[in-house]
Amino acid sequence: MRKKLRNNILCLLALLMLFTLGACSHDEAEHTAGDTEYTCPMHPQIVQNEPGTCPICGMDLVPKSGHGTEVEITEELAFLLRPTNTTVVSSVATTKAQEKTVQATVEMAGIITYDPRRVYTVPARVGGRIEKLFVKYNFQPIRKGQKLMEIYSPELITAQKELLYLVESAPEDKQLIEGSKQKLRLLGATDAQINRLIRTGEESYTFALYSPYDGYVIGLNTAAPTATPSLAGVAAASTGGGMGSMGGGSGAGATAGSSPTPTTGTEGVQLREGMYVSTGQPLLRVANPNQLWAEFNVPAGEVSALAKGAPVQITFPQLPDERLEAKVDFFQPFYEEGESFAKVRVYLPGQQKLAMVGQLVTARASYTTPPALWVPKTAVLDIGTRSVAFRKVKGVFEPVAVTVGTTEGKEVQVVEGLQEGNVVAANAQFLVDSESFIKVHK
Repeated sequence: MRKKLRNNILCLLALLMLFTLGACSHDEAEHTAGDTEYTCPMHPQIVQNEPGTCPICGMDLVPKSGHGTEVEITEELAFLLRPTNTTVVSSVATTKAQEKTVQATVEMAGIITYDPRRVYTVPARVGGRIEKLFVKYNFQPIRKGQKLMEIYSPELITAQKELLYLVESAPEDKQLIEGSKQKLRLLGATDAQINRLIRTGEESYTFALYSPYDGYVIGLNTAAPTATPSLAGVAAASTGGGMGSMGGGSGAGATAGSSPTPTTGTEGVQLREGMYVSTGQPLLRVANPNQLWAEFNVPAGEVSALAKGAPVQITFPQLPDERLEAKVDFFQPFYEEGESFAKVRVYLPGQQKLAMVGQLVTARASYTTPPALWVPKTAVLDIGTRSVAFRKVKGVFEPVAVTVGTTEGKEVQVVEGLQEGNVVAANAQFLVDSESFIKVHK
């Protein structure tokens, strides 16, 4: 009896233990099931706490991966986890970006033009009428001292009469006589003409105008205003000599100074005999071609590389074997409106037989670049909106955006994007097939 009771108690204890373990397992299962999240393999935005089907595509939901131990992302692991379109695996030849100075050149196109310091204007020093004209057309060669024209001027006649009167009536007053001579000089008379006037004692009614320069005529009075003479002033100036003529001459001189009054001119009117000119009117221009210069256009990005005195080699298209050595002399300090070129002027040394005004020429200016990174031109790929080089990192090539500067020969200057010693693909064009899916690093 006692033995049977003990067996019953042991059975009850075993049943109680099994019931307790089952309840714990059920609670744990319920707790685990409640923490599990289910999602759609095709639509990860669908998440719920119990199994089911995707309301979008109808697929069975699957449990999301459980929370495990957090993995530390090291530099090596991060490199492996990068997207596949950020690197290229290839065995192309490589090169290194080198920092150095290079002897570079700038190609320039230009034109031969006048040296503006050797283009002179011959004005009319007195008003009057052209009696004889010895310069007939533009580009007519003239020399210094050559007679250009003869002018009849009431003001000159009056000044001659004053000098003759002083020489005859007050020869001892040297200062007054010299002042009268100086007045004639300022009106355009030469010393030879003044000495002839004193020697002959007779005033000349026409005075010759001589060229003070060598060269040839350009712009022969391209804007010549006409003038209307005052007949009263002409008549008064042509009266007789003596004391009376001296007084009359003074009055006539004042009248004559204002008599050739300029009127509205016509553009392009050429000088001709019989026309009137006014004081200060530009009659013609004289250009001396013994010294010329060449004016070149330089791209705005390259003009800063040049300096005054930089050597320039000029070539002539019609004479490809001829070379002219010169130096940069002047930089125009502004850009022409709407242009992206700077003007550079180069003096041609000596009297050049090859150069003619208006002739088109080309030139190469040499300069030394500052220290910068240089790579072969083939190592940089222009993809339209940017330039790309392929830098080798841990056995693969990653594209990087670069900014290029001067190109010289087979090398190009890299302003930004690479560092000295970076290994890059020597031929970026070889990887052009990868350009469509490559993600460029800035």
